[in-house]
Amino acid sequence: MGIGIACVSGKGGVGKTTTAINLAAALAERGRRVLTVDCDPQSNLTSGLGLNPYELRASLGDVLIGRATAGQAILATEWANLDLLPATPDLTATEAELPSGLHRETLLRDALDRDGTSAAYDFILYDTPPNFGFHTVNALAATDYVIIPLQMSGFAVRGLKEVLRAVNLARTRLNPELQVLGMVPTFVNLRTNFSQQLLSGLADLAGLRIFHTLVPPTVKLQETSLAGVPIVAYAPTSKAAAAYRELAEEVLQVV
Repeated sequence: MGIGIACVSGKGGVGKTTTAINLAAALAERGRRVLTVDCDPQSNLTSGLGLNPYELRASLGDVLIGRATAGQAILATEWANLDLLPATPDLTATEAELPSGLHRETLLRDALDRDGTSAAYDFILYDTPPNFGFHTVNALAATDYVIIPLQMSGFAVRGLKEVLRAVNLARTRLNPELQVLGMVPTFVNLRTNFSQQLLSGLADLAGLRIFHTLVPPTVKLQETSLAGVPIVAYAPTSKAAAAYRELAEEVLQVV
C-alpha cells in the first residue's frame, strides 16, 4: 500500500499546496511512484501540475459520487513517476450530491482501495482545503500521516491548535493509525528576529517533529504556480528546489 501524506492547514497562503506539489515532485525525482490527490475545490494542485481544471474528463468529484473509478480519473503528468487525481471547482457541490448515510467520511479511502489504486503507488500525497470540512476529513480518513506547513506568522502558529484538534478527532473516529509526521516551516527569513523567535518557540512543542527543512520566501515558488511546473523542474538549482529535495530526504528517513 502506498504511504499516504496529507498536507493540512486551517489557513490559506501558508504554502500547503506548494508543499504538496513539490514534495511529491521531489519524491518522484528519487524514483518513487507518486500519486497526488487534489481535495480542494480551488483546484490549485491540479493547475499547479499543468492541468486545466475546466478541461477534465473526470475528477475527484466524479470518483466520490461514483460516476468514475479512481483509476479512470487519474492522469499522468509531464514528469516521470508523478500522477494526479485532479479536482475541479465542481468539487464544492459534491457533498450536497451524496445521499445521507454512513461512511461519507471514508469515501475517498474506499475509492482508492476499491480498484487497487492505493497499492499501485509508493506515496499518495493529498492537498486539502484550508478548512476542516468534508474534503479535509476524507483526506484524514484516507492518509497515514499529516504534514503541517507552518508559515512564520503569529496567525499560523495560533491556528496550529485547530489542525491538531482535527487530526485527533479523525484519529479517534475514523483512522486510528493517523499520525502527525511533522511541521514544515515556510516563508522562513532567518535574517529577521521574528522568524528566529518563532522557530525557537516551535522547538519547544513537545511531541511534534519540526523538519530541519526551512522553505525560504522566494518569487520562484510564486512563478511555478502560474507556470504549472514543480520547482524542482522549473528552477532545479534554486534554494527552494534544494529545500524540497531536503524535505523529501527527511520524509524518506522517517516513514
